[in-house]
Amino acid sequence: MFKSSPSSSAPSTEDAVIGKNIKLTGSIDSPDAVILHGQVTGDIICKTLEIGTDGKLVGNVTAETVIVGGNLKGDVKTTRLKLESSAFVNGEMTYQIIEVEEGAQLEGSFVQQQGVKKLPTSAKTASSAEDGA
Repeated sequence: MFKSSPSSSAPSTEDAVIGKNIKLTGSIDSPDAVILHGQVTGDIICKTLEIGTDGKLVGNVTAETVIVGGNLKGDVKTTRLKLESSAFVNGEMTYQIIEVEEGAQLEGSFVQQQGVKKLPTSAKTASSAEDGA
């Protein structure tokens, strides 16, 4: 369903890569991809989030595409959600398209949204959208 993921190609120089031995507390706001192999406690807003098999996120996510191979505890708002076989997610997942591989562990609620409402890819975009409402 998902033709490619950030792990299938080298990250671009604009992508934020959080290494396996990194522990970060705080929010991340990126107009590009965030590739998580370490641990983050905080919310993430980005275009694409990929949580590798060793990655762990405790926080909420807003992104166009979310690919989870590790652990995620928090709420997700996304257009495309992919849960790989090694994924463990706990929270409210709001999505338009979902792919779940056999073996993924799921706790929480899953809500499919209809329509094509574009999600903000950074806090600056989000605040601009709220100002215009």
